[in-house]
Amino acid sequence: MNKTRVLFVDDDPNAIAGLQRLLRKQRDAWDMSFAASGEEALARLAAAPHDVIVTAMRMAGMDGAALLERVVQGYPRMARIVLSGYPGEEGTRKAVNLAHRFLSKPIEADRLIDAVARACAAQGFAGNERLRDIVGGCQTLPSLPTLYLEITQAANSECADAQTVGRIIGRDIAMSAKLLKLVNSSFFGIGRRVSSVAEAVALLGIVRIKALVLSEQVFGQFAPKQPLHRFSIDQLWSHSYEVAEVSRLISKAEKQGGDRPDQAFTAGVLHDVGILLLASHHTKIFDAMMAVVERDGRPQCAVEKETFGVTHEEVGEYLLTLWGLPPRIVEAVALHHHPGQINYNGLCAASCVHVADAVLTAMQKSRAGAGCEPVVPALDLAYLKRLGMDDRVAAWTELASLVVDRVMAVSA
Repeated sequence: MNKTRVLFVDDDPNAIAGLQRLLRKQRDAWDMSFAASGEEALARLAAAPHDVIVTAMRMAGMDGAALLERVVQGYPRMARIVLSGYPGEEGTRKAVNLAHRFLSKPIEADRLIDAVARACAAQGFAGNERLRDIVGGCQTLPSLPTLYLEITQAANSECADAQTVGRIIGRDIAMSAKLLKLVNSSFFGIGRRVSSVAEAVALLGIVRIKALVLSEQVFGQFAPKQPLHRFSIDQLWSHSYEVAEVSRLISKAEKQGGDRPDQAFTAGVLHDVGILLLASHHTKIFDAMMAVVERDGRPQCAVEKETFGVTHEEVGEYLLTLWGLPPRIVEAVALHHHPGQINYNGLCAASCVHVADAVLTAMQKSRAGAGCEPVVPALDLAYLKRLGMDDRVAAWTELASLVVDRVMAVSA
């Protein structure tokens, strides 16, 4: 089996030596090479294919941003990671738009290894040639949105608070307006007017705000450039938010503590991100596929597999793994239609998203009436029975009804 090839780039000899020491134990798992300049890195890429590139930003001659632009043009399927000690520089902000991950110096060995390992795992998915072709057809693999990265970095700092995160979001007027509109809707049931982003962060929490920002930017990034006749991005957006909130409520109802309800919320927001990518970058084929789904009343995933050779769950899993999102969220996106494949015998984000998606889709079909509506995703009762939670479906359905009632009030 071929090793994953990883290229590290830094013009500081001490930094290169430090990376070699940090990653010594990975020599059996990765085929690593090291370049002392952007020019040398491009020469190495021309000489042999690589799967992942990890580059510094501030380098003499060709800097990290310029190098990544060349990598995007010449090697669009490569996973791209920035390792920088200067997060405030303009060039670094530009590089973040070109990279899939952004890491700050100094960095611990385990964190760097984990980041590269996840990028390698994503490239491993691309061993599925059809998946490689589908995602590679996007010209470049989409990058994790910049604003989300800034909020994540702030949240991980010691001085993280609602005011700090609010100021970051406040620099983006359009995002601020969207968040305030959403928070002030009856969807979240806050019950009073929220007038500032910082207040919204304080009320909903940083994790949920991060999820909302990420979803807004992802939906904007993946907006189809051609009209879709049998698919609505707005409906997918609404469905994703409903699934997110119901997933969170299910987690809370089952007395899950810590960040697990917020984790379920984030997974719910992102569970259909693979659909967005397919619809936005393969619009005509996707539209034709949806016509088959409507005509035959077959599960969308089955028709996706026949049409693209992959499903939206696989595409979503690939993308979120590349972006380095937490494994439980990636698992929920990958298995929200097939939770029985999870070995864990307890309620998790995937369980919550599976139930929320199935119940809400059934409600949507009921409201729309019979006809050419797609087949409702089946609720995996055998899986829920395995967890000893099949008797909770009625209570969870009631929670979903409450969320639907809020949404109906918003649109009324």
